[in-house]
Amino acid sequence: MIREKTIGIITFKREGKSIKYLLLHHGGEYWNFPKGRQELGEDELTSALRELKEETGIVSVDIIEGFYDEYDYDFDSEIKDGIKEKVYKHAVFFLGEVKEEVVKISDEHLDYGWFDFETALKRMFYQEGQNLLKRAHQFLLKQQDFVL
Repeated sequence: MIREKTIGIITFKREGKSIKYLLLHHGGEYWNFPKGRQELGEDELTSALRELKEETGIVSVDIIEGFYDEYDYDFDSEIKDGIKEKVYKHAVFFLGEVKEEVVKISDEHLDYGWFDFETALKRMFYQEGQNLLKRAHQFLLKQQDFVL
């Protein structure tokens, strides 16, 4: 079994009286938040910020205090020649607000979009991602100083 850690930022912006979440399109029906592997020697937040920059070009993000979420998942991955191995991933996510709207996706993505909560929820391919989005959205709505 392969064990990996993936770290990302649930990236959002305010648009009028709504919250828009940034999702990246990986292909097929797979959309997800900006995320990637933690590199040796990096702390989690440094990894998350690096991945956000690499995958979207976004360098300015305000990390929302008090939100830190993690979950585990596994899947089968083809190693080579049809041989599959189970991959176990531990995912860690921060929550961050951006003011800039310019996104420059990396070569590993096909597209991106800013989506309201309901649309983002439908776009999220995996149940774990949907649950993560629900927790982040509820967290934002409960913040006393968060005004739309």
